[in-house]
Amino acid sequence: MRPVALAVAVTILMSACQGSTPEPTPAPVSVAPTATALPSASPSPSPRTPLGGTLRVGIPAALGSLDPRAKDADPLVAGQVFEGLTVFGPGGPVPALATKWLVGPDGRTWTFTLRDGVVFHDGSPLDGLAVAKGFGRTDDPIIEKAESPDARTVVLTTRVAYGPFLSALATLPYTVVSPATKLAGTGAFRIPAGGEGARPLVLERNDRYWRADPTGQKLPYLDRVSISSIPDPGTRLASIRTGSQDLIVDLAISDIGTIRTDPSLQLVMRPESTVLYLGLNLSASGVDDLRVRQAIANGLNARSIVDRLYGGAARPASQLPPPSVLGHDDSLLEFAKPDPTAAKKLLADSGHAGLQLDLWYQLGGPATLPEMRRIAEAVAADLGAAGITADTKTIDPVTFDVSVRENRYPAWLGVASLASFDPDELFGAFIPAVVNGADQPTEAGSWANKEVAGLLRKARSEPDQSKRAELYKQVSKIIQREIPRIPLVWSAPLAAATKKVVDPKALLFAEIALGK
Repeated sequence: MRPVALAVAVTILMSACQGSTPEPTPAPVSVAPTATALPSASPSPSPRTPLGGTLRVGIPAALGSLDPRAKDADPLVAGQVFEGLTVFGPGGPVPALATKWLVGPDGRTWTFTLRDGVVFHDGSPLDGLAVAKGFGRTDDPIIEKAESPDARTVVLTTRVAYGPFLSALATLPYTVVSPATKLAGTGAFRIPAGGEGARPLVLERNDRYWRADPTGQKLPYLDRVSISSIPDPGTRLASIRTGSQDLIVDLAISDIGTIRTDPSLQLVMRPESTVLYLGLNLSASGVDDLRVRQAIANGLNARSIVDRLYGGAARPASQLPPPSVLGHDDSLLEFAKPDPTAAKKLLADSGHAGLQLDLWYQLGGPATLPEMRRIAEAVAADLGAAGITADTKTIDPVTFDVSVRENRYPAWLGVASLASFDPDELFGAFIPAVVNGADQPTEAGSWANKEVAGLLRKARSEPDQSKRAELYKQVSKIIQREIPRIPLVWSAPLAAATKKVVDPKALLFAEIALGK
């Protein structure tokens, strides 16, 4: 399934709320995070590692606009220049330009305390008025009103009680921009005067950046970042092998072996943001029997798929939310034990020995993932060993998406990616529509579970992130029990760097240094 943009998801949510029974008003919530900064930077590089220099980066996308609100703005590029009130951290959003927040009794009124001593690249101070002005757009799908009672405070009122709000504030459209110019943020690097049209784009060190590493060394370590658009994966790989780039992102998965065998290069892992899953249609003959779904789950070997098709650079999924996502349940270590013998017994007990089903996948897909045909063949082979004949079938992405939504397929392979790292993106498709007060079957897969629908609606309106996490954990356990989806693999687009790049795991280039 294609990922749904956060703003679109919110628009759908608000439309769905019209004419339906109002949600209960959340209880007052006071949130004062213990963290007071972005996730801790790595310790300062060894004294033998020179600080400064220019990091040369190759990206697949066109550089696009440098206005973070523009539709063609690239998150990796603009994310070096602009920051939000929150930022993605391990297991959910954490403070960035805001140090703490309070949520009113209505679940809609959020009061943020801003960080002291932060200035925009143009020299103007970060204050409540500047933030409120940037968020005061009348057409915003999430925020209804933005106000500033004083210089260190901004109050944002959402259109509906919206639990993923803190995650939304960490995405590019909600970064904080100077009121004076759309090209000035508070990030580690700034756009030099007149440099926005230069290619490659060269970003310069922000000497007034507010962050430091745990040793007190001011960030960023680098003097400059030079970013080039290199759309072709093969050309991007060649650029780092020949030394014209220091870091390339969105590595083609077929190039993992090349990186690992080149002594001058290193493979860069990133937090998992994508889940490969097998979707099951609970209205299809045979698949409507829980024992058959259990047999399918027991018949699959995700570890084998990871090792053979992902080059080992991924993890078998025990649930839909990856470990980096709010609501990941550490107690779920395995979705189902691979056991072909147990699968055959379940099929026999259910009267479906020798089950046959069509397994659909869509043509195409990004080079950062294995070819879907190969994944489908691997899944079919696993199921065959468990006594299930799976006929692999494919079709174009548009027809595939429509057919999945209309429940034409008994089983299909889907890929979900989290642009906002919020579990609502993964679980949102499981919230059924309400017609005349009654839940309808889930749009894809004909799954109707009133308990899950209630948990997900509550999570969508719950402002307390710890409570949201517990609600999603309950949903994961029910999915494991009823098996409308079988999570297979967690992954993320890989990157590659030369060996002179120190700490290339950093998503923010502020934390990267260059060695000799």
